[in-house]
Order: sequence, then structure tokens, then C-alpha cells
Amino acid sequence: MNSRNLTVSKRIAKSVSESGGRVFYVGGYVRDKISGRSSKDIDIEIHGVTESRLNEILHEIGEPLNMGASFGILGLRHYSVDIVLPRSLATGEIDPFVGYMNAAKRRDFTMNALMQDVLTGEILDFYGGIDDIHNRIIRRVDDDTFLLDPLRVIRAARFSAVMNFSVDEYTRDICSSVDISRLAPERVYSELENAITKSESPSKFFAELSRMNQIHTWFAEAANSDAKILDMAAKFREKSSYVAGFMLAVLCHDWPESDTARFLSRLTNDSRITKYVLNMAGLSQKFSRMTLLRLFDEAESPDDFSLMSEILTGDSHSDVLEIYHERMSQPFVTGADILSLGARPGPLVGEILRYIHAMRLEGVPKDFQLTAAMKYIGGENNG
Repeated sequence: MNSRNLTVSKRIAKSVSESGGRVFYVGGYVRDKISGRSSKDIDIEIHGVTESRLNEILHEIGEPLNMGASFGILGLRHYSVDIVLPRSLATGEIDPFVGYMNAAKRRDFTMNALMQDVLTGEILDFYGGIDDIHNRIIRRVDDDTFLLDPLRVIRAARFSAVMNFSVDEYTRDICSSVDISRLAPERVYSELENAITKSESPSKFFAELSRMNQIHTWFAEAANSDAKILDMAAKFREKSSYVAGFMLAVLCHDWPESDTARFLSRLTNDSRITKYVLNMAGLSQKFSRMTLLRLFDEAESPDDFSLMSEILTGDSHSDVLEIYHERMSQPFVTGADILSLGARPGPLVGEILRYIHAMRLEGVPKDFQLTAAMKYIGGENNG
């Protein structure tokens, strides 16, 4: 898929060049290429042709998409390429003739301000991004343009975790002065999710926000937690069925339920992740009160909970998990079975199913479950 995206980028660049313009790979694609990381995202920036001419070129090549036309972001159907138009430093309006250096100046960090000519491969580095990549440093491009988007504070922490880079002191001081309280929750959650699902050391995300004195605005409950446990969880997360939920459940494993609920409601209205994290984090606190079989049975994902239990206790419970799955795979009494035994539809059926399910967890075969169900029904009828 990436080869197709690169091919269409070169087709666009060739047509733009024939019209007197120039096309550059920008952002993460260039950064990751220099740092030796793989990158699925391809962003190209178009210089030196008008918007109308660019639209003509895109129509000649395929079916244009307006993914954020007011911000100068276009695309082509069936291709994963973001086509970006530069914007004016003064007004923020689209300006394809603003100049290469001024276009790069609007970027957040020097490592993201690199531009590589799509046709020639020439790299333009106006702000020392290559050196900062080699020195593993996250540095702001410009004091004034950095403040264009407060999310850059959280992005700095995310890059620190995912790339294992350090935020330079001056950039950290700027981040400390930014008001991030009015950011859209979904943007903040997206950065958090990237940090905990893509970093080998997710704890760096929270550590960096703490150094900036910015952790309390969005992640107050995590301020007094030992996020280092996330670094251990990162070694297991790809085995889980729901990576983001799994990592958040580990983070929240020792929090009061009210703190976990408040933390999640601040960041997302996704009912799936809320249900998963509350369930898994809550169960992780019950090791001393319930058997593992029962905990596996209550978990949104028994396999993920087994991973959590190994992380939190240091012991593997794969043998118990295997027993659980074996017992759940055996034939068992259903609601239809109970009705066929003479029970009338109603609350009694639910009571019997709960009773029978407990037997199933203990490994009791179906024929014995049926016998117990008949006795239960008989007892109710006699009563």
C-alpha cells in the first residue's frame, strides 16, 4: 500500500513541477525516514501552484477528497496520502507562495519541520531538525508559532515516550506556560492512546507532563500513580484483545473506582473503553477475595485479565486460564433446557441459570447440571 502512495505522490509532484511548483514530503514521513523508523503516514506539501491548478491536477490523477479543505488538507480516494497546502504566518490562510522556510516555521518541532523534495530527494532543514533527531531531542521550531496549538504540549510528551527522545529545557519551559485546559478531549485522548499503545516506555508520557507541570489538567489521577507498571505492560499488550483498554486498565489498576470513572469521563465518551477499563481494573483489586476462575468469568476479556494478573502479581496464571476455557467449552444447561424441564418463563429461569453457571465453573458436567436444575424447579413448585 505504501508503494502505491509513494507512486501517486510522485505523479502529483511531476504534474505540479510541470506547472512551475514543487512538492515535498513533510512531517512524520521525513522524520521517521531519517531516524530509521517505519512510517505508514505520507504527507506531501504543495508549493508554487494555485489551489485551482492543484485541484485540476488532482482531478486528472484521481478523485479528490476534501479532508479539511479550509485548513489546506486534501486527499485522493483510494490513497492514504494527505495533501497539504502551506499557510501564511501572518493570517493562517492558505498561501501556496509563502515560501519554504516560512511554511516550515509553522511546524511544531524541528524534527517535524524537515522537507524532502518528492522528485529529487533533496532535504530542506531550516531549523536543525536532522541534528535534533540524531541527538534525540524534541525542540520547538519557533516561540510564537509553537503557541498556535496548545496540543503541542501533550504531543511533546507523546513523542518523548514513543520515540524515546528528551524534550529540551527551553521547550519544556514554554510548555509549562501554555494553557491546555480548553483542548478538545478527543484530541487529548488520541495523544494518550498513541503514547500507551506505541511506546516501549509509556511511563515517559506522564513523567514528561509532570516535568512540565501539566499533568494535573487532564491526567490528575495519574499524578500520584506509579506509571512505570505501564512499561512492563507494554511487553504484553500485543497479546491482548484490546490494547488501549488493556493499558489503561493496568494504569488504573489500584485506583478507587470513582477516580477511574472520573479519569475516563474527562477524556472519552466511548462506552466500550469505559466498560472494559472499569471491569478489568476493578477485578484486579479482588485477587484476595475471589478465585481466579470467578474473576476470569467476570472479566470483559479473560485472556487480557490473565495478562494483567501476571503483570500485577508477577505470577503466571495461564494454567487456571486454560482450565477456565476448557470448562467453558463443555456442554452446559441453557434457558431452553430449563423451560423444557417444566419451568415457567420468568425470574426463576434466571435464578436457575446463575445457579447452574456456578456449577459449570466448578467443572460439573451437563447431566449433573440438569439434575440440579430439576431439583431446583421441583423445590420451587413444591414450595
